[in-house]
Amino acid sequence: MALIILFYILGLKIPVGIRPGVLLLGGFLLANVVSCIYSADPAATIKSLLIRFYLVISWIFLVSLIYESPQRVLKTIWNGYMFAATIAAILGIAAFFDLLPAFRDQLIEFGRVRSLFKDPNVYGPFLVPVAIYAFSRLVSGETHRRLSYTLFFLLMLMGILLGFSRGSWINSIVSFAIYMGMTITTSTDSAKRKRLASFSGIFIILALLIGGISLTTEKVQHMIEIRTKLQKYDLQAGGRFENQLVTLENSLINPLGVGAGQSELIFFRAPHNIYIHVLIESGWIGAVCFYVFLAVTLYQGYKSSLRPSPIQPITIVALACLLGILAQSVAIDSTHWRHLYLLFAMIWGSALALQDKPYASST
Repeated sequence: MALIILFYILGLKIPVGIRPGVLLLGGFLLANVVSCIYSADPAATIKSLLIRFYLVISWIFLVSLIYESPQRVLKTIWNGYMFAATIAAILGIAAFFDLLPAFRDQLIEFGRVRSLFKDPNVYGPFLVPVAIYAFSRLVSGETHRRLSYTLFFLLMLMGILLGFSRGSWINSIVSFAIYMGMTITTSTDSAKRKRLASFSGIFIILALLIGGISLTTEKVQHMIEIRTKLQKYDLQAGGRFENQLVTLENSLINPLGVGAGQSELIFFRAPHNIYIHVLIESGWIGAVCFYVFLAVTLYQGYKSSLRPSPIQPITIVALACLLGILAQSVAIDSTHWRHLYLLFAMIWGSALALQDKPYASST
């Protein structure tokens, strides 16, 4: 937060075109504040509210940075993201294979890698965008860094596998499929299309090999058998799906919402669905603001992805990964995911820069 304040003091400007997004997310935050009057646990509500304010402020800050110099800032952000993901994946994989016994309890949860994250279901999805980004760099034809991107991509695949998050597996498939479709549709370079086809085939084979080799390990095989089945908490009375229905029904009689951070306390289980989570905690107005913000963001991302520019490949990656997260979010509360708002910022910052100063993306 101090860094954000310093940047604006030193002259960073908020782009004018961000106003619709600020109004929508501002309405979402205001609805969350209003819903607090019904909170039964003020401490949990304050914590949740602070996180949501922080995420919106960080989104504005990152949009401002990207808008100033899209190509340079996006490259820096992705490099930092890759560095963080490398640390998370290496620590998690090492702990899973008992190479860090002293830290196993901190990095592994119920046989699943969570690394430095609160939950394996957040760790896995965190790795997906950088995996897709690394693949996009391979397709771009940077021959001098091909080996490093290949190793990084395979490391991310291994990390995603050992998180044993069914949602992150679905997220990966959706993100990769949309990236492939958008890249093939927008590319006018036949050589790039050939690289895309060849690398896709190679990596599908390598992914199958990694999966096959991993299955020779007893504990990996055991976890795969468990995670590929419907879990008790999915189907049992009071489980995931029944709780979603109960929460949705209650949202219809709580137009102002039950308060940030209160859904799990009231219904004894999180909704495991961002759309229901936002609706029950923020109320009808807050939910509508958030849903419209998502729609506008997707439109901005789609429009930018179709526009030829030096940052077009990155906007395609950001849009594909955002759609992957939103698909996964049908079964998980991603409301407080930092990398979700990072993808929001990449899309908005790029779109506004291309709209207001088309040549800025080449600087």
